[in-house]
Amino acid sequence: MREWFENLAQRERAFLVVGAVVAFLIIIWTLVWTPLRGGAFELDESLAEKHQLLGNLRRAEALRGAGDSGAPGTATQSLVLLVDQTHRDHGLAGTLSRNQPDGGDGIRVTFQGASFDALIHWLVGLQQGHGVVVETASFDGTRQPGIVSATLVLRRS
Repeated sequence: MREWFENLAQRERAFLVVGAVVAFLIIIWTLVWTPLRGGAFELDESLAEKHQLLGNLRRAEALRGAGDSGAPGTATQSLVLLVDQTHRDHGLAGTLSRNQPDGGDGIRVTFQGASFDALIHWLVGLQQGHGVVVETASFDGTRQPGIVSATLVLRRS
């Protein structure tokens, strides 16, 4: 085989070498690179679906938790007690710095260093499970992403 190759003209040898390199690159591209790239794309899609599912599960859990905390008679329970009991269930323990009644059917609450997401889930739970709506809200960001200080006025609807 080597004799045959050496007996070829210089131009024919160069043509065969270049052809072999091109064929090698095509084979590598087809058998190695394309499947790897396709697998990475499928993994990216799968990861995105799992993140979406996780978000849906967290929202469902927050709603379920808000529904569970609604004991019989919560419509007549004072807002001070309701806020005190429910904010801990949503991961806000230790962040409620002040609560004071605001009229006959309202309460003003102040949170320091609270997770914004947990605060919003808590408010959604209050609205859906107990008929409590946000009348006014003031949020101030902190140096930590996702952590806020907030003052809210809540009322029964």
